[in-house]
Amino acid sequence: MTHALTSSHLRTGRLFRRDTGLSCMVAFDRTLLAGPVEHAIDARRTVAAIIEAGPEAVLLSPGLLKQYRELFAHSEAPRAVLRIDYPMVGDFALAGEEHHRMIATPAEAQALGADAVVMCLISGYDDPRREADNLRVVAETARQCEVIGLPLIVEAVVWGSREGDRLDAARIARVSRIAAELGADLIKAQFTGEAEDMRMLVESCPVPVLVLGGAAMNDDEALARFTRGAIDNGARGVIFGRNAWQREHATAGIERLIEMVHGATAHDSAGQSTA
Repeated sequence: MTHALTSSHLRTGRLFRRDTGLSCMVAFDRTLLAGPVEHAIDARRTVAAIIEAGPEAVLLSPGLLKQYRELFAHSEAPRAVLRIDYPMVGDFALAGEEHHRMIATPAEAQALGADAVVMCLISGYDDPRREADNLRVVAETARQCEVIGLPLIVEAVVWGSREGDRLDAARIARVSRIAAELGADLIKAQFTGEAEDMRMLVESCPVPVLVLGGAAMNDDEALARFTRGAIDNGARGVIFGRNAWQREHATAGIERLIEMVHGATAHDSAGQSTA
Protein backbone atom coordinates (compact mmCIF):
# COMPACT_ATOMS: atom_id res chain seq x y z
CA MET A 1 0.00 0.00 0.00
CA THR A 2 2.91 2.35 0.69
CA HIS A 3 4.02 2.04 -2.93
CA ALA A 4 0.52 2.83 -4.23
CA LEU A 5 0.20 5.89 -2.02
CA THR A 6 3.59 7.13 -3.21
CA SER A 7 2.52 6.66 -6.83
CA SER A 8 -0.66 8.66 -6.23
CA HIS A 9 1.33 11.50 -4.65
CA LEU A 10 3.75 11.51 -7.60
CA ARG A 11 0.91 11.69 -10.12
CA THR A 12 -0.88 14.39 -8.12
CA GLY A 13 2.28 16.49 -8.14
CA ARG A 14 2.48 16.26 -11.93
CA LEU A 15 -0.80 18.20 -12.15
CA PHE A 16 0.98 21.31 -10.81
CA ARG A 17 3.58 23.54 -12.42
CA ARG A 18 6.91 23.41 -10.67
CA ASP A 19 7.76 27.12 -10.76
CA THR A 20 4.46 28.36 -9.29
CA GLY A 21 3.10 25.33 -7.47
CA LEU A 22 -0.23 26.04 -9.18
CA SER A 23 -2.41 24.29 -11.74
CA CYS A 24 -4.57 25.53 -14.59
CA MET A 25 -6.86 22.75 -15.75
CA VAL A 26 -9.49 23.06 -18.46
CA ALA A 27 -12.75 21.17 -18.03
CA PHE A 28 -14.30 19.88 -21.23
CA ASP A 29 -16.78 17.54 -19.60
CA ARG A 30 -19.92 19.70 -19.73
CA THR A 31 -20.85 18.24 -23.10
CA LEU A 32 -21.12 14.83 -21.39
CA LEU A 33 -24.26 16.28 -19.75
CA ALA A 34 -25.34 19.02 -22.15
CA GLY A 35 -24.43 17.50 -25.52
CA PRO A 36 -23.09 19.62 -28.41
CA VAL A 37 -23.17 23.18 -27.09
CA GLU A 38 -21.91 26.34 -28.79
CA HIS A 39 -18.15 26.27 -29.50
CA ALA A 40 -18.13 22.51 -28.86
CA ILE A 41 -20.02 21.13 -31.85
CA ASP A 42 -16.78 19.70 -33.24
CA ALA A 43 -15.41 18.05 -30.11
CA ARG A 44 -12.07 17.10 -31.65
CA ARG A 45 -11.44 20.67 -32.79
CA THR A 46 -12.20 22.05 -29.33
CA VAL A 47 -10.04 19.47 -27.53
CA ALA A 48 -7.17 20.21 -29.93
CA ALA A 49 -7.53 23.96 -29.31
CA ILE A 50 -7.44 23.38 -25.54
CA ILE A 51 -4.33 21.21 -25.78
CA GLU A 52 -2.58 23.74 -28.03
CA ALA A 53 -2.88 26.39 -25.30
CA GLY A 54 -0.87 24.19 -22.90
CA PRO A 55 -2.81 23.94 -19.63
CA GLU A 56 -1.57 21.53 -16.98
CA ALA A 57 -4.48 19.14 -17.57
CA VAL A 58 -7.70 18.63 -19.52
CA LEU A 59 -10.80 17.12 -17.92
CA LEU A 60 -12.95 15.15 -20.36
CA SER A 61 -15.25 12.15 -20.69
CA PRO A 62 -14.21 8.52 -21.23
CA GLY A 63 -15.53 8.52 -24.79
CA LEU A 64 -13.63 11.63 -25.84
CA LEU A 65 -10.38 10.40 -24.35
CA LYS A 66 -10.90 7.10 -26.18
CA GLN A 67 -11.54 8.90 -29.50
CA TYR A 68 -8.84 11.57 -29.22
CA ARG A 69 -6.15 9.99 -27.07
CA GLU A 70 -3.53 10.54 -29.80
CA LEU A 71 -3.83 14.29 -29.09
CA PHE A 72 -2.39 13.58 -25.63
CA ALA A 73 0.27 11.15 -26.86
CA HIS A 74 3.37 13.32 -26.70
CA SER A 75 5.63 14.68 -23.97
CA GLU A 76 4.35 18.27 -24.15
CA ALA A 77 0.66 17.36 -23.90
CA PRO A 78 -1.42 18.21 -20.82
CA ARG A 79 -2.36 15.47 -18.38
CA ALA A 80 -5.63 13.71 -19.19
CA VAL A 81 -8.14 13.80 -16.32
CA LEU A 82 -11.25 11.67 -16.69
CA ARG A 83 -14.76 12.27 -15.38
CA ILE A 84 -15.99 8.92 -14.11
CA ASP A 85 -19.44 9.84 -12.81
CA TYR A 86 -22.69 11.31 -14.12
CA PRO A 87 -24.36 13.81 -11.76
CA MET A 88 -27.99 14.32 -12.75
CA VAL A 89 -28.83 17.38 -10.64
CA GLY A 90 -29.75 20.99 -11.34
CA ASP A 91 -30.36 21.56 -15.05
CA PHE A 92 -29.61 17.90 -15.69
CA ALA A 93 -32.07 16.29 -13.26
CA LEU A 94 -33.76 13.27 -14.82
CA ALA A 95 -37.57 13.68 -15.07
CA GLY A 96 -37.40 16.14 -12.20
CA GLU A 97 -35.45 13.81 -9.91
CA GLU A 98 -31.81 13.97 -8.88
CA HIS A 99 -29.54 10.97 -9.38
CA HIS A 100 -25.84 10.09 -9.34
CA ARG A 101 -24.26 7.25 -11.29
CA MET A 102 -20.74 6.04 -11.94
CA ILE A 103 -19.78 5.59 -15.61
CA ALA A 104 -16.28 4.17 -15.20
CA THR A 105 -14.06 2.66 -12.53
CA PRO A 106 -10.63 4.07 -11.65
CA ALA A 107 -9.01 1.01 -13.23
CA GLU A 108 -10.95 1.51 -16.46
CA ALA A 109 -9.96 5.20 -16.49
CA GLN A 110 -6.31 4.31 -16.01
CA ALA A 111 -6.52 1.77 -18.82
CA LEU A 112 -7.80 4.55 -21.12
CA GLY A 113 -4.71 6.59 -20.25
CA ALA A 114 -6.06 8.89 -17.52
CA ASP A 115 -3.59 10.58 -15.17
CA ALA A 116 -6.31 11.34 -12.60
CA VAL A 117 -10.08 11.02 -12.20
CA VAL A 118 -12.88 13.37 -11.14
CA MET A 119 -16.21 12.64 -9.50
CA CYS A 120 -18.81 14.67 -7.58
CA LEU A 121 -19.85 14.83 -3.95
CA ILE A 122 -23.06 16.86 -3.99
CA SER A 123 -24.65 18.54 -0.99
CA GLY A 124 -28.42 18.92 -0.90
CA TYR A 125 -30.02 16.15 -2.97
CA ASP A 126 -33.81 16.21 -2.90
CA ASP A 127 -33.67 12.68 -1.43
CA PRO A 128 -31.20 12.31 1.48
CA ARG A 129 -30.76 8.63 0.62
CA ARG A 130 -29.14 9.66 -2.66
CA GLU A 131 -26.74 11.89 -0.76
CA ALA A 132 -25.85 8.90 1.41
CA ASP A 133 -25.29 6.78 -1.70
CA ASN A 134 -23.05 9.52 -3.16
CA LEU A 135 -20.99 9.57 0.06
CA ARG A 136 -20.58 5.79 -0.06
CA VAL A 137 -19.46 5.68 -3.68
CA VAL A 138 -16.91 8.48 -3.15
CA ALA A 139 -15.39 6.51 -0.27
CA GLU A 140 -15.33 3.31 -2.31
CA THR A 141 -13.76 5.07 -5.29
CA ALA A 142 -11.11 6.65 -3.08
CA ARG A 143 -10.08 3.19 -1.86
CA GLN A 144 -9.96 1.88 -5.46
CA CYS A 145 -7.77 4.84 -6.49
CA GLU A 146 -5.41 4.20 -3.58
CA VAL A 147 -4.87 0.61 -4.68
CA ILE A 148 -3.72 1.61 -8.18
CA GLY A 149 -2.07 4.92 -7.24
CA LEU A 150 -4.42 7.12 -9.27
CA PRO A 151 -5.24 10.64 -7.97
CA LEU A 152 -8.89 11.33 -7.14
CA ILE A 153 -10.25 14.86 -7.56
CA VAL A 154 -13.62 15.25 -5.85
CA GLU A 155 -15.88 18.02 -7.13
CA ALA A 156 -17.41 18.93 -3.77
CA VAL A 157 -20.34 21.18 -4.56
CA VAL A 158 -23.53 22.70 -3.20
CA TRP A 159 -25.83 21.87 -6.11
CA GLY A 160 -28.76 19.84 -4.82
CA SER A 161 -32.34 21.12 -4.87
CA ARG A 162 -32.50 21.29 -1.05
CA GLU A 163 -29.69 23.84 -1.15
CA GLY A 164 -31.66 26.07 -3.54
CA ASP A 165 -29.68 28.79 -5.29
CA ARG A 166 -27.57 29.59 -2.23
CA LEU A 167 -23.81 29.82 -2.56
CA ASP A 168 -23.08 29.51 1.14
CA ALA A 169 -19.40 29.51 2.13
CA ALA A 170 -19.94 27.37 5.22
CA ARG A 171 -21.80 24.73 3.20
CA ILE A 172 -19.05 24.69 0.57
CA ALA A 173 -16.41 24.27 3.27
CA ARG A 174 -18.43 21.47 4.87
CA VAL A 175 -18.84 19.34 1.74
CA SER A 176 -15.20 19.97 0.77
CA ARG A 177 -13.94 18.82 4.18
CA ILE A 178 -16.13 15.71 3.98
CA ALA A 179 -14.74 14.88 0.53
CA ALA A 180 -11.18 15.23 1.81
CA GLU A 181 -11.91 13.00 4.79
CA LEU A 182 -13.43 10.38 2.48
CA GLY A 183 -10.09 10.23 0.67
CA ALA A 184 -9.92 12.87 -2.08
CA ASP A 185 -6.41 13.90 -3.16
CA LEU A 186 -7.64 17.25 -4.49
CA ILE A 187 -10.87 19.20 -4.15
CA LYS A 188 -12.66 21.05 -6.95
CA ALA A 189 -14.90 23.59 -5.24
CA GLN A 190 -17.10 26.62 -5.78
CA PHE A 191 -15.85 30.11 -4.90
CA THR A 192 -18.24 32.80 -3.68
CA GLY A 193 -15.93 35.57 -4.85
CA GLU A 194 -15.23 36.73 -1.29
CA ALA A 195 -11.63 36.56 -0.06
CA GLU A 196 -12.53 35.50 3.48
CA ASP A 197 -14.65 32.64 2.12
CA MET A 198 -11.72 31.31 0.10
CA ARG A 199 -9.39 31.55 3.08
CA MET A 200 -11.87 29.68 5.29
CA LEU A 201 -12.24 26.94 2.69
CA VAL A 202 -8.50 26.49 2.20
CA GLU A 203 -7.69 26.59 5.91
CA SER A 204 -10.33 23.99 6.76
CA CYS A 205 -9.54 21.58 3.92
CA PRO A 206 -6.55 19.24 4.46
CA VAL A 207 -5.91 18.75 0.72
CA PRO A 208 -5.30 21.35 -2.03
CA VAL A 209 -8.33 23.22 -3.36
CA LEU A 210 -8.92 24.04 -7.03
CA VAL A 211 -11.72 26.42 -8.00
CA LEU A 212 -14.40 25.73 -10.61
CA GLY A 213 -15.58 28.49 -12.91
CA GLY A 214 -19.35 28.01 -13.11
CA ALA A 215 -21.44 29.89 -15.64
CA ALA A 216 -19.67 31.70 -18.48
CA MET A 217 -18.81 35.28 -17.47
CA ASN A 218 -18.11 36.58 -20.99
CA ASP A 219 -15.88 39.19 -19.40
CA ASP A 220 -12.13 38.62 -19.19
CA GLU A 221 -11.64 41.36 -16.59
CA ALA A 222 -14.24 39.80 -14.31
CA LEU A 223 -12.68 36.40 -14.90
CA ALA A 224 -9.24 37.76 -13.99
CA ARG A 225 -10.57 39.28 -10.74
CA PHE A 226 -12.30 36.02 -9.86
CA THR A 227 -9.17 33.99 -10.59
CA ARG A 228 -6.84 36.32 -8.68
CA GLY A 229 -9.26 36.42 -5.76
CA ALA A 230 -9.19 32.64 -5.47
CA ILE A 231 -5.44 32.15 -5.87
CA ASP A 232 -4.34 35.12 -3.76
CA ASN A 233 -6.37 33.63 -0.93
CA GLY A 234 -5.01 30.11 -1.07
CA ALA A 235 -6.52 28.20 -3.98
CA ARG A 236 -3.91 26.05 -5.73
CA GLY A 237 -5.41 26.64 -9.16
CA VAL A 238 -8.53 26.42 -11.27
CA ILE A 239 -10.54 23.89 -13.25
CA PHE A 240 -12.48 26.16 -15.62
CA GLY A 241 -14.76 24.96 -18.39
CA ARG A 242 -16.99 27.39 -20.27
CA ASN A 243 -14.90 30.34 -19.07
CA ALA A 244 -11.93 28.73 -20.80
CA TRP A 245 -13.13 27.24 -24.08
CA GLN A 246 -16.63 28.61 -24.81
CA ARG A 247 -15.41 31.46 -26.97
CA GLU A 248 -14.56 32.12 -30.61
CA HIS A 249 -10.79 31.75 -30.15
CA ALA A 250 -10.41 29.10 -27.46
CA THR A 251 -6.63 28.72 -27.62
CA ALA A 252 -5.96 32.43 -27.11
CA GLY A 253 -8.53 32.62 -24.32
CA ILE A 254 -6.99 29.69 -22.48
CA GLU A 255 -3.50 31.13 -22.90
CA ARG A 256 -4.77 34.29 -21.16
CA LEU A 257 -6.28 32.14 -18.42
CA ILE A 258 -2.98 30.34 -17.90
CA GLU A 259 -1.29 33.71 -17.48
CA MET A 260 -4.00 34.76 -14.99
CA VAL A 261 -3.32 31.64 -12.93
CA HIS A 262 0.46 31.53 -12.98
CA GLY A 263 0.91 35.28 -12.83
CA ALA A 264 -1.84 35.90 -10.32
CA THR A 265 -0.02 35.12 -7.10
CA ALA A 266 2.32 37.58 -5.46
CA HIS A 267 3.81 35.03 -3.09
CA ASP A 268 6.22 32.28 -4.03
CA SER A 269 4.22 29.06 -3.87
CA ALA A 270 6.82 26.92 -5.60
CA GLY A 271 7.71 23.78 -3.75
CA GLN A 272 4.49 23.59 -1.72
CA SER A 273 3.38 20.06 -0.96
CA THR A 274 0.38 18.62 -2.77
CA ALA A 275 -0.29 16.28 0.13
